[in-house]
Amino acid sequence: MMRIRSATPVWKVVTLLLAFVLPCQAAQFTAELTITSPQANFVYDLKVKDDFIRLQKTVGPMTVPPFPTIYNRKTGVTWGIMDQMRQYVEASDPVKTMVMNPVVGWEFMRKDMTGTKAGTETVESYPCDVVEYREAGKDAVAYRVWTSQALAFAVKTVSYAANGNATMALRNIEEGPQDDALFTIPAGYAKSGPGAKGADSPADQTQKEKSSPAASGNIVFILDASGSMWGQVEGTAKIAIAKEVLTGLVKELPDDSTVGLVAYGHRRKGDCDDVEELIPLGRMDKEKMIAKIQALSPKGKTPIIRSVRLTAERLKNQEDETTIILVSDGKETCDPEPCGLVKDLKAAGIKFVMHVIGFDVTEEEREQLECMANAGDGRYYTAGNAGEFLAAAREVVEKSTPPYGIFKVSATKNGKPFHTFVTLTHQESGKKWSPASTSGETGTVEIRLTPGTYQAELKDTGVSGGQAPVVHLKDIVIVAGETLERTADFSDGNLVITTLLNGKPFRGNIFYYRQGEKKHFHNEMTAPSTGKLNRRMLPGVYRVEVWAGQIAGKPKVVMEDVEIPAGGSVEKTAEFLAGELTITVTFEGKPIAKPIEIKDAGGKAVFKNWSNWPKNGTRVVNLPEGTYSVLVTYGGDQKRRFENVTVVGGSRETITAAFPLTE
Repeated sequence: MMRIRSATPVWKVVTLLLAFVLPCQAAQFTAELTITSPQANFVYDLKVKDDFIRLQKTVGPMTVPPFPTIYNRKTGVTWGIMDQMRQYVEASDPVKTMVMNPVVGWEFMRKDMTGTKAGTETVESYPCDVVEYREAGKDAVAYRVWTSQALAFAVKTVSYAANGNATMALRNIEEGPQDDALFTIPAGYAKSGPGAKGADSPADQTQKEKSSPAASGNIVFILDASGSMWGQVEGTAKIAIAKEVLTGLVKELPDDSTVGLVAYGHRRKGDCDDVEELIPLGRMDKEKMIAKIQALSPKGKTPIIRSVRLTAERLKNQEDETTIILVSDGKETCDPEPCGLVKDLKAAGIKFVMHVIGFDVTEEEREQLECMANAGDGRYYTAGNAGEFLAAAREVVEKSTPPYGIFKVSATKNGKPFHTFVTLTHQESGKKWSPASTSGETGTVEIRLTPGTYQAELKDTGVSGGQAPVVHLKDIVIVAGETLERTADFSDGNLVITTLLNGKPFRGNIFYYRQGEKKHFHNEMTAPSTGKLNRRMLPGVYRVEVWAGQIAGKPKVVMEDVEIPAGGSVEKTAEFLAGELTITVTFEGKPIAKPIEIKDAGGKAVFKNWSNWPKNGTRVVNLPEGTYSVLVTYGGDQKRRFENVTVVGGSRETITAAFPLTE
């Protein structure tokens, strides 16, 4: 394995810098991952959840793609999420994924190196194990990695190279549960590239990703911007009418529509290759699309075939059917047989329907355009003036968008807007997906859905430990043209716990259980100076256990049926009574170390240890209030047993086990 040399391209250098040590089941956290080197500086947004790592570049050269990637360390598969095209790529070859997945790149480059432990150090307030990596047969350190066992992740890495050292480091680390939706392929995204059909979702390797039944209505507009569009209809240039109509349609479309825009003849005169994809098919940005439409200035020819071919090329990996809406004021002027091309594209299996609007065309031009619509399994619309053009455009858009209703969800917590993801289940088909999240500013989200019955699930992922609290919304009946509103309230209450030992504050360990659950979802300690702890909790009934770890036998106080009201506060006190029992062991009057065992009145051993030696042969034990038996063993048959040793809260008792040379 060769070290990085100065001639190595920058993008390869970057992939070598992320010196992760990645054991399975990492902690859940977010951080900024920074890379500094003589060649370039990078910043990544990093999110970690179990086997999944999500990375997205926020700062750095364009040689590294800015789209998010999801890496499954268990399977070795990387997904690159391309939101603009509503597609994702999948790769498992580390060489092919180095650029988009620097985690894979690092693992691949260090796989043949030898790691040697080099002590422990603290980085970013995390105690870290330090490991140095060397190439086979070389003494020089190639990488030095600081790994936090708490995070199960590398907090800092230094790469030592001939062209200058580089450092990878985490900053702004925030531990806490991460939402599953961040580590799944978004619903409706098609797999791009070879083997696209039948692709598995990273959310679960044993189940197929279930696509959303929500209305998508993918639309691509192909707009004629050839020189003839300067012709006038009723005293107004056709291009001006087209701009006004299309701008109005864009404003009327739902904000989450999937739309693309292609234009031809708008840049150069006499150029049959003057075809441009102005906006790729993706989630619509209304302002951007309107600006592109308004900026068109007709100049050239009418290369209809080339515009349709370009559009079809972009759609060949789309799983969902796309509607192409072609607007033209004349026939093809560059290539023969546009009707035949459309037939060939359909025969090739590209999923599209093509509607054509002929705007102020002759009978000959109409025949050609209508043939294209028929070949594309669509309809042809004739528009002779602005009113007919608007009516035709609206009708074809309405046909391209399935009927839908609106599901409006409002999430609140303690009277304030609450941000969370919404997971929907289509009751009839059982399909499940996460289409949107509520706004952190308003707490609401509107989701377009085809008519049917649904269920919704919203989680409070900000709760520490265990399974996140969930609000279930059932029997969501969506009717076309109507809006259904539901609310999800995550308001919580306050639990105040005080721990006392012999009437004085002490540090107690608190474990929280939801009603009916055997595994605690969180644990923490009270403040040693006040014995108090405040915990915000969702309304509900809980079991709370308080442990006194510094008392022998670790006694606990169990609080059953602790009910937390929304917006209210509940106070509980856990009080322990304990005393000190001092046991001294001597041999011929001198301190000695011998085993000690203490049992409670029921015969259960609560303490086993040795007396201290050579210090003073004494062991001080904190015991809960009660009666005990103490056994000190010298060896063989030489033992000292003390029965009915009574301990009272706050008391201090002393016993001595003295052993002579012979008995």
